[in-house]
Amino acid sequence: MSKYENLSNLFDLYWENTNLNDKNILNFVNNFINEEKDIERIKYHTNDVKLDYPKDKLYEIMKMRKSGRNYNNYQINKKQLSSLFSGFAEIDKHRLLSSAGGKYPIEVYALCFNVKTLNNKVVYYNYKDNSLSVIGNCPDWNNIKSITGAGDVVVGKPSIMFIFVGFPNRVVSKYGERGGRFLLIESGHYIQNLLLRITYEKLEAVELGGLYDNDIKNILGLEHSNAIITLGVICGK
Repeated sequence: MSKYENLSNLFDLYWENTNLNDKNILNFVNNFINEEKDIERIKYHTNDVKLDYPKDKLYEIMKMRKSGRNYNNYQINKKQLSSLFSGFAEIDKHRLLSSAGGKYPIEVYALCFNVKTLNNKVVYYNYKDNSLSVIGNCPDWNNIKSITGAGDVVVGKPSIMFIFVGFPNRVVSKYGERGGRFLLIESGHYIQNLLLRITYEKLEAVELGGLYDNDIKNILGLEHSNAIITLGVICGK
């Protein structure tokens, strides 16, 4: 066994220990219900340098971003769908996201609950030609809500759920166990791009950090792969 294979096993162990399912979800929920509300902030006793806020369109969009948990089964149209996926594209052989070593271990899937021409479909995003592959049928939101960690905090039916899937072997083969850290950081890059597009389209969204890994993999047809489920985002209006 090479040293990188051993490090990959350590990352796999960490991931297995943080998997969620219907047997350990209550412990997970209780941890953040009982958390301390006050966060100690860092403050240095220095003469601080005051900064100016930007006055551009990008900053205005960033100011508008917020989490939304109430949905009314709004139908996303083709223009909005194209906008949301555009942040993951490759343009002229250039990806719109950075990646350690150019390994790009994150792939983007989505469950289309109410999307024009794609209702009740599971799709995969092809970044090279900016297209969607329909890979299966999508269960109804109300039937899978319990495996998303949404609980009672999400009201109504979202239009779409994005799922960011990681393939650790792409990065641990080069960077060892630290490659697993890079993978999680890169998942954040994808989600930030998506949230900015969602805000621009005047839609609502919230991140889902409590997805049941194995159940979601089954829906995506990845149950026999080494894929890991990093995070989800539901979106609608």
